[in-house]
Amino acid sequence: MTIHFYLVRHGQTRLNRSRRLQGTTNSPLTKKGQRMAKRLGKELAQIKFTAVYTSDLLRTKETAALILAENKQGYPPVYSDPDLRELSFGKFEEANNMTVIPTALRTLGLSKIIRAFANEEHVAELTELFRTMDGEEEIETSVHLEQRFRRALETIAQEYQGRDVNLLIVTHGLILSNFIESLNGDVPLFLVDNSRASRIDYEQGKFKIIYINQIKQKVK
Repeated sequence: MTIHFYLVRHGQTRLNRSRRLQGTTNSPLTKKGQRMAKRLGKELAQIKFTAVYTSDLLRTKETAALILAENKQGYPPVYSDPDLRELSFGKFEEANNMTVIPTALRTLGLSKIIRAFANEEHVAELTELFRTMDGEEEIETSVHLEQRFRRALETIAQEYQGRDVNLLIVTHGLILSNFIESLNGDVPLFLVDNSRASRIDYEQGKFKIIYINQIKQKVK
């Protein structure tokens, strides 16, 4: 029996729109973000979800509610799991991207930044860059971030052992991209998109990527 995880990054928020870093800061969905979530809900409308899990941040809960409002297969229980929350960016929380870039250049140098984005594991490298730049707060390593997300999924999976189920997981861009990259998935340069689904199956203790960052989905 297989657990089918539909992993979704929340819809666009006000901080996303203003190009500001958003880790553990709460920010409501924009009108566009709401439309994106509804669009994905329509694409997943024929999939019967046994349960839905979100992080403890409001933008994932709002996105999940909008997706489920479009579902034609009933309204499953919704749970909140803090292990699904985004990386904290420390002192860079809510910082404008154009402010972060000069800081990164001054602290790290251009060559190190270029190498990070050119690396096949560019999401992990990006996480480590923020750790280096902050210097004050203890930001999670990419390894710890991956372990936290993996632990969350494995703990959820234990609840459905021996069953073939579909589970909707609404989480965040960096932590989700980091996990997919750890499975050797091809992650876009600027992370997975808002309100698009990636399906990863879990069977006999192993994760298998089915697709990443797609718009149109096939019904399982």
